[in-house]
Amino acid sequence: MTFEIDIGFTSLAGRKDVNEDFCAAMLPEPGQEDMGAIVAIADGVSTGGMGKEAAQTTVTSLVRDYYGTPETWDTTVALDRIIGAQNAWLAGLNRRRHPALGLTTLTAVVLRGQSYALAHVGDTRAYLLRDGQLTQLTHDHVVDHPDFRHQLLRSVGAEDRLVVDYSQGDLQVGDVFILLSDGVHGVLPLKKFKAMVAAAPDGQAVADAQRISQHLVDAALAVGTQDNATALVVRVLGLLEASLQDENRLALALPVPARLKLGDTLDGLTVTATVADNGINVLHQMRDLQTQRLYALKTLHPSRAHDPEERAMLAHEAWLAKRMQSSRGRITWSISTTVCPTARSRVRSICCTTGMPVKPCNSNWTGSAN
Repeated sequence: MTFEIDIGFTSLAGRKDVNEDFCAAMLPEPGQEDMGAIVAIADGVSTGGMGKEAAQTTVTSLVRDYYGTPETWDTTVALDRIIGAQNAWLAGLNRRRHPALGLTTLTAVVLRGQSYALAHVGDTRAYLLRDGQLTQLTHDHVVDHPDFRHQLLRSVGAEDRLVVDYSQGDLQVGDVFILLSDGVHGVLPLKKFKAMVAAAPDGQAVADAQRISQHLVDAALAVGTQDNATALVVRVLGLLEASLQDENRLALALPVPARLKLGDTLDGLTVTATVADNGINVLHQMRDLQTQRLYALKTLHPSRAHDPEERAMLAHEAWLAKRMQSSRGRITWSISTTVCPTARSRVRSICCTTGMPVKPCNSNWTGSAN
């Protein structure tokens, strides 16, 4: 399988003298492909005079330091550590140089394996276009009053402790992520915005990322936005096999099968014997009635069905079994840029016999079979 993404971004000052927006994308170095790709956008707050610096340092530190975190960390944990450290540094700096202040919004997305993780503070936004449906993934942290919509309730650097919104979801080929500053999303009607994102040249399913980002910024400037205008777009063109984090996350949503008895059927396999039961895991001998091949199926004991650590361990076993049976896919990256100065279902049960191809079970249960 091939992981291929197309990234494009455009950032313009518009009618302002200074562009306090900042965006960046970073791809993994050879050997770090499992860390995925990270993109981020920030809108520096004009009040205080140091918004441009805040936006640039926050985005730059996030996209660079992300690849210095352990690969075993959950993506949201890695993001939280980096954002927390940047916020503490910026808040301390603001105290020392008051009344000068550097505050910024931040919206970042990591594409990794077959899932994405999102971190968000402020009123920059992230959208997902999937199968023609446009979904806003973020919530604006602003005062809920028409006259004070530009007054932020949260921003990086404002206080020592920062509450960040995190979310995760599945990735699909064809997904398009759009990150915008309020200079764009604040002036474009949703219907027009969606039409521009979905529009494509003849013969293409969707326009390339650079074309989309350029059109969005141009449209915002055309309707008279008074703010800086930035758009960052990521198109998902191909995916790698599921990562361990994907399997662990999805395992939490799967049911554990009821205790199986002789003759019971699960995912096309019939129980022929219970081999072992240690009170944590149950090992069954299973037969495929169509091929008559025998398999070993391991699942959790029903009494451990709600134990997240046991679920994670079983998902890990299934993930390792699949990786032993398949070669790692080639990774391809595509990136195009315009104006951004100085920056660039569930857990699948595994059934296999030693030395033979993997036979995947139906994805309805948490378990592994070998």
